[in-house]
Amino acid sequence: MKIPFMRVDRQFAGLKNEVMPRVETILETGRVLQSPDIVKLEERLATLHGLSHGVATNSGTDALMFAIAGLGLPPGSRIAVTAMTFIASASAIVHNGHRPVFIDVDPETMLMDPAPVLELIRKKQVAAVVLVHLYGQLLDLEEIAREARTHDVRLIEDGAQSIGATRNGRPPGGYGDVTCLSFDPTKVVGACGSGGALVTSDARVAETARLLRYHGHAGNRVYTIPGYNCQMDSLQAAVIDVKLDHMATWQEQRTKVAAAFTDGLAGVDGIRPLKTLPGNVHNFHKYVFRAERRDELAKHLAERGVGTSIHYSLPLHRQPCFAPHVEPGMSLPRVERAAGEILSLPMYAELTPDEIAHIVGTTREFYGA
Repeated sequence: MKIPFMRVDRQFAGLKNEVMPRVETILETGRVLQSPDIVKLEERLATLHGLSHGVATNSGTDALMFAIAGLGLPPGSRIAVTAMTFIASASAIVHNGHRPVFIDVDPETMLMDPAPVLELIRKKQVAAVVLVHLYGQLLDLEEIAREARTHDVRLIEDGAQSIGATRNGRPPGGYGDVTCLSFDPTKVVGACGSGGALVTSDARVAETARLLRYHGHAGNRVYTIPGYNCQMDSLQAAVIDVKLDHMATWQEQRTKVAAAFTDGLAGVDGIRPLKTLPGNVHNFHKYVFRAERRDELAKHLAERGVGTSIHYSLPLHRQPCFAPHVEPGMSLPRVERAAGEILSLPMYAELTPDEIAHIVGTTREFYGA
């Protein structure tokens, strides 16, 4: 049995009759950029997160870049970020002329450890924090947000992996100054290429992002600041809009798949599933567990047709591109250990019961369970 790590083709097969008419209309009208489809999506995303403004961008990375720029921090500011995340969470800091301060993780969830973040905030040693909602569940931000307000520290919620997830009934965006989203094809709601957005109730952040995404254009061919060409195109906006209609159904199915994995692998010596925090509704963007002999297990699964991945194999404080921002000898022991143990299984709503059984059975076989 062949089970790829991702199956975007299956998702499209179920959406073809909804997506193609929207695509044809856009191509027939020629409004492939700066169209009503973009405005509709921006308004929908802002409403979904209970915020005032939405700004669509070409990628989640662009959203992070422009969100940080919109905060207007002094050059060279220190910004805390977890070392266990996609590289964009920190590269956006560096590209804005600031310095990332890497934080270790909670070994039970892989989410950023709040204790050192709170210490940095209280000692006024950071100007901002990028708060990554990793793998599809939200950080507990109540205390962090309260201390950040007290000490005038800005908060960016990196919700690239968490659309649809909630904490105590609240979606991403409930605590930060600005929240960034990604619609990479691998996400729960993905574009047919690249796409991203930021949502915020800070009008200044939103306006800065709108200017930066298209060369600083303020209208009438007047360009007020140097910017970029990072617009979302209308085709992506239409596809994302269609997929948002199905997000709740897909999340329900992904939750069932995750439960089947967890139940099927329960009691297997050598496997340690990640925990979901009380109060969280997880979207299971990824299904990740810690595994003894991880690399051997991945090879065993591959030989039996099961695709896997590692998110993330090299922590950010060990990435060569961030070497100038890391003190010599710096160690984050929990994230370093986890990087050698975590493994992601295939996770999509279209996985069949037979495929789930094959993944579980093959994993148990490796451990002799």
